[in-house]
Amino acid sequence: MTDAMQLLTLPTGTFEITPIGVVRTGFSEVSDCPMSGRRNATASRIEIAPEYQAALHNIALASHLWVLYWLHRSDRNARVRRARGNQVARGVFASRAPNRPNPIGLSAVQLLDHTDGILTISGLDCIDGTPVVDLKPVVPQEDARPDATIRW
Repeated sequence: MTDAMQLLTLPTGTFEITPIGVVRTGFSEVSDCPMSGRRNATASRIEIAPEYQAALHNIALASHLWVLYWLHRSDRNARVRRARGNQVARGVFASRAPNRPNPIGLSAVQLLDHTDGILTISGLDCIDGTPVVDLKPVVPQEDARPDATIRW
């Protein structure tokens, strides 16, 4: 055991997350979904529960949103993502694989419309009925990382 492991104390218990809405993409199976939201230019919907619709006030000031969702059909025991084609296997924390211990999905989407608690968006890659847990505006000045790299 390393010194770092001896210092590690994880919080115990569970965290409660309440869905605020649901995704309507038209994809019924994970295999139907594009590999990433950027590969899906078609329109999808996010239906926000009535008790959270006040939180959409001025949402249209943002052209793009971060959507956080719960990948409810994921394998939560996965630790290593299988390699595809000529890719190397990677731990799930080194990948964007949907199967992971806490299956939180994240996509940057373009907001096309907001009407009566329904957001019409493009750029989502999850199955129909996926619970939405949060929305945040994309702030280009804060979120862009021009120096970021990935060696996949």
